[in-house]
Parts: sequence; C-alpha cells; structure tokens
Amino acid sequence: MIRTLAVFVLLTCPSHAATLAEHLAASRSVLLSWVAGEFSNERQVREGTNALADAPTIDAAAPDLLFPVFKRIDVPAIGNHVVYLQWPMGAPDGKLQRQRIWVFEENPPRNAVTMKFFTLKEPDKWLNAHLDPAKVRNMTVADVIPYPPPCDLPFRRHGDVFIGEIPKGECKIVSQQSKTTMFINARIVVGKDSVWYDESGVREDGSVAFKVPRLGAYEFEGRK
Repeated sequence: MIRTLAVFVLLTCPSHAATLAEHLAASRSVLLSWVAGEFSNERQVREGTNALADAPTIDAAAPDLLFPVFKRIDVPAIGNHVVYLQWPMGAPDGKLQRQRIWVFEENPPRNAVTMKFFTLKEPDKWLNAHLDPAKVRNMTVADVIPYPPPCDLPFRRHGDVFIGEIPKGECKIVSQQSKTTMFINARIVVGKDSVWYDESGVREDGSVAFKVPRLGAYEFEGRK
C-alpha cells in the first residue's frame, strides 16, 4: 500500500513524475549496457558435469552449453530500445537454440523498466543480425510474433543486479509449435558481467510443458 501510494504521488506531482522518469531512463540505460555482449555458461556446465561424475545417480543433467549473444539493434518499427539475441549451442558458431527480440521501455505506472519479447516468423532470415544490424533496420511488426502484454517482464534494480520476472499466472499463450495452451514463467537476473535466465511453461491442468534449464537457471557469464 505504501509503495503504491508513493508511485501515485510521483505520477501526480509534475516534478516528482519527472524525477521518476529520469530515474527509470537511467536504469534502462544501465540495464541495456549490462545486457549487451557475448556470454557463455561454460563454468556452469563444467561444474555440473563434474558434479554428475562424482554422483552419477543424481536425478539431474548438466544444462546445455550455450554461447548467447545480446546485441542492440535499430528497429524503429518495433521500439526505441531493441536487443536481438541468439543462443548457439556447443560452440559460438553452433546450432541455435533460440532467437528473440527484446524491447525495453520505461514504465512509470509500474515503477519499472519493462521488457517485451518477440519470436521471429522467419528466424533464418535474421540469422546473425548482430553481425549486420543494418539488415534488421527495415523489420516490421509483421516479421515478429509478440507475446501478450501480461507477459511483459518488469525490471527493477536490487543492489548490484536487475531482476525481471513475469508475474505468476498472468502470461497465457498458445504454443506456435504444439498448439498447447500454457502459462509462461520467466525470470531474468542481469548483473554487470552476467545474465541468469530460466523459463518454463505450465499447461492449464498444472502439468509442466517445458522447463529450461531443467534445474535452476542458465548462469551466463561475459566472455572477454
């Protein structure tokens, strides 16, 4: 209640509203600077593999070895602060696990920087967009598949990290591949040299449709 009242005061007082807008713009700038880069979870996979070797009966598996790239791109038709990402598996030039478009914007009513995410209708067409950002400059909303507004992730800074999480039970979609109706859960933690990510889908009957990684979160660290 106190937090809601504080946000209301900020939004209804012009000087305070300006202060909130400036604060969120500064947060968004830092968040984007930390997200952009090349990462991997080599340490996580190595330590997980060693743990499995020491305890082979453990009901787990080391996560996929991934080499994510997050690159800011210019796509006026979609947003002002756009990030293209692709996650190769096994090696920096390996087969892609996923491609996405993330769009960040300040959201004063939620006192957060929100992130919208999109899948691509023709992923192959935009392969390696981070190496040639000009190729996506003419991308339009017809080229992407947006997730519904309730799926937006509100990011807020907590000490040395930003945490963004879809509010539980609000993001309902129909899978493009399986045509299954499910609720999507996702949590992203962004630090200066790290991005932790986990995502899952839960069917309407409560059963788990997917979870990546199987345990915990992908622990991506910046590659020098």
